[in-house]
Amino acid sequence: MITVDKPIVNSDTILQYIPQRPPIVLISRIYKCDEASVITGFDITAEHIFTQNGKLTESGIIENMAQTAASMAGYEAVIHKSQPRVGFIANIKNLAIHHLPESGNEVLTEVSTKTQVMNVSIIDAKSFCNNQLVATCEMKIFLQENA
Repeated sequence: MITVDKPIVNSDTILQYIPQRPPIVLISRIYKCDEASVITGFDITAEHIFTQNGKLTESGIIENMAQTAASMAGYEAVIHKSQPRVGFIANIKNLAIHHLPESGNEVLTEVSTKTQVMNVSIIDAKSFCNNQLVATCEMKIFLQENA
């Protein structure tokens, strides 16, 4: 279970923190962010490209986790007055999807950094909806250098 307070970044400014653009955006706000972890929220809508039959798809859940990781790097980039870097999923390990959350709900995702070496991070991710575990995994993410 993830407990959140007031967001530190809202949906009206979220695009400053991630390189993705609509219709691929899968985070709506950032609740917490520091050098070790980040918590985001995503409002599932029936019209979203990753929603099918009223539920967020498996691909949407995975992309939400990856964008949550990207938002941590993006938050740091904005603080240092640079552009968020593009990240690529290099590996997904131990993925477990417990259920597909329905549209009209918010998915809360927490990403914690396990290891970071140069441009490669290994993160643990877990997502919840209505206090129920949605999914967990470990990801290896490669961040591209800004040109």
